[in-house]
Amino acid sequence: MREASMISASEIGIDLPRERLLDWLYQMYLIRAFEETVEQLYAAGKMHGTMHLSIGQEAVAVGAIAALRPDDYITSTHRGHGHAIAKGQDIRAMLAELLGKETGVCRGRGGSMHLADLERGNLGANGIVAGGIPIAVGAGLSIRLQGQDRVVLCFFGDGAANHGNFHEGLNMAAIWRLPVVFLCENNQYAMSMPIHKAMAVPRVADRAAAYGIPGEAVDGMDVRAVYRAVRGAVERARRGEGPTLIEAITYRYKGHSKSDRQVYRAKEEVQAWMARDPIVRFRDELIAQGWLSETEAAALEARARQAIEEALRAAEGDPEPAVTQLTEGVYAEDPSMPPFWIRRTFGPETAVEPPPGTRELSYAEALREAMAQAMAADERVFLMGEDVGVYGGAFGVTQGLIDRFGPERVRDTPISENTIVGAGLGAALTGMRPIVEMQFMDFVTLAMEQTVLQAAKVRYMFGGKARVPLILRLPGGSGTGAAAQHSESLEAWFVHVPGLKVVAPATPYDAKGLLLAALADENPVIFVEHKLLYRTRGAVPEAPYVVPLGRAVVRRAGRDLTIVAYSLMVLRAIEAAERLAMEGIEAEVIDLRTLKPYDAETVIASVKKTGKLLIVHEAPLLGGFGGELAAHIAQSEAFAYLEAPIVRLGGADVPIPYHPRLERAAVPQVEDIVEAARRLARLEL
Repeated sequence: MREASMISASEIGIDLPRERLLDWLYQMYLIRAFEETVEQLYAAGKMHGTMHLSIGQEAVAVGAIAALRPDDYITSTHRGHGHAIAKGQDIRAMLAELLGKETGVCRGRGGSMHLADLERGNLGANGIVAGGIPIAVGAGLSIRLQGQDRVVLCFFGDGAANHGNFHEGLNMAAIWRLPVVFLCENNQYAMSMPIHKAMAVPRVADRAAAYGIPGEAVDGMDVRAVYRAVRGAVERARRGEGPTLIEAITYRYKGHSKSDRQVYRAKEEVQAWMARDPIVRFRDELIAQGWLSETEAAALEARARQAIEEALRAAEGDPEPAVTQLTEGVYAEDPSMPPFWIRRTFGPETAVEPPPGTRELSYAEALREAMAQAMAADERVFLMGEDVGVYGGAFGVTQGLIDRFGPERVRDTPISENTIVGAGLGAALTGMRPIVEMQFMDFVTLAMEQTVLQAAKVRYMFGGKARVPLILRLPGGSGTGAAAQHSESLEAWFVHVPGLKVVAPATPYDAKGLLLAALADENPVIFVEHKLLYRTRGAVPEAPYVVPLGRAVVRRAGRDLTIVAYSLMVLRAIEAAERLAMEGIEAEVIDLRTLKPYDAETVIASVKKTGKLLIVHEAPLLGGFGGELAAHIAQSEAFAYLEAPIVRLGGADVPIPYHPRLERAAVPQVEDIVEAARRLARLEL
């Protein structure tokens, strides 16, 4: 493969007004002064946590963002101070953030690694290497779907070029010709590993050929060279010609973070790069061209340092967050019912839990109808996942939707789980309402970074300023003979993650109503669909309606004990209760419907009536959701009414086996529920 050549400004001409070039120099001075000030504050113990400085890399941030328009987006990195300043972020709010102030750009919740300003198009710095790449892809997809004339500039480091997100993201952006410019800041080290030991090709830009997109290496110590390369890539993206990969060859003078002892590189190497300092170089070029005098250059630098000093003085006097505000901003809540999106989309008279009527649909058909109604009413709703289009989804749930809404809005993806979720997140952050499907719940393990470290956290990390209306549909559970890697019940994992909501409907009626409620929610929702429920049938109203999240339902009244379940186990619990009734034991069956938020009040009221509680779920007993619910009830007013210990019935501590008898034995069956309930009712524990 031919090595990508490196372009410098001496090879090109840039015809720009003097005032603009002087502004570039000022911005580089401002970034340098900001980071030198921050370094001093950390050294003095006045700042908390960690920091990652980009001193030496100023030309990349300034030159690249100069090629954008104000309404274009960027995704940034943990080394993102320069990106934020070049994008126009307020330096006082940035310093207040690093000082942990309530006036910080993220209200002191994000810190140095998570600077964001959604109003200015900065979709966030990211503490996860390559974490911003899928988000940039999603923002590019959002631009495409909304028909906007925007571009996304995605910053990442050389270490990220060896991450799966890089390969998945570039591939997805390339096949869809998305308006994304991928900019690798190759500062020679991924923490301590030098780039030449991490890749078998000479340049990161060489990898562009694998995705059929242009790749170009530029001198990242030369602001004009960076501008020229990014400007060309941005123009190409605006023309609808797709993404470009640019590698800016640069250097960080400081260590990876404040604790880095830099034992992996020689001082002579650092000094050699510092001799090519981008600020000094650009200043001297402007002086040589007669556009700037030494005195004017010194005045520009002094003005930048004064701006930082004034911003710091102001930020230091700002208030810190109150502990009473700790949980503010984790979730975006809409207390109205029906929710605002439902009222706007389907009308203010949209029903909340209406009578089911007599029309019957299967569980899969109810889900499909909910998606179709939402997509017909709101063009921002779209579906994305593996084989969701022509194939109709692994279980046929999305069958026919592509014929009605087309391949743009029913979008088949490559097998790239993490980037599928991340693209959904990026689209949600920029105005869309994506429904993302994993073929099997098990496969979400390949997307945990974008689900747990990104989607769940961005709202809080960004000071409660982000909205993430994202649904992640997960077909889960055993019973199909698919064995250990296609049969898991992982819902308890997501209940444990602040920022996520978890829904697990048991009936076709709830499947439709809860999916529409999840679409109306402004938070990421994990939507669990048990595979054995898809063919079950029940009454479902034709018009759109909602089943509120966090509201359980009593499926069967009883006086002798309470059985709490969700998803498939609700059906088995009802069948068990009917058998128990033949023995004179009347069990009350409660369907939680949602696990986060969950309706503890309904459970408490039932336990106060029956005095006994049995919790049933398919997931392994150890660490399952039943433990959380049992603890809550034991600490509630219902404890005084308990006549026996709370009993939990869950799956065995074993991967789901292939053999049918073993598979049955691994999870609770109707007879298991009957036996456990009988013993509890008769106090035979």
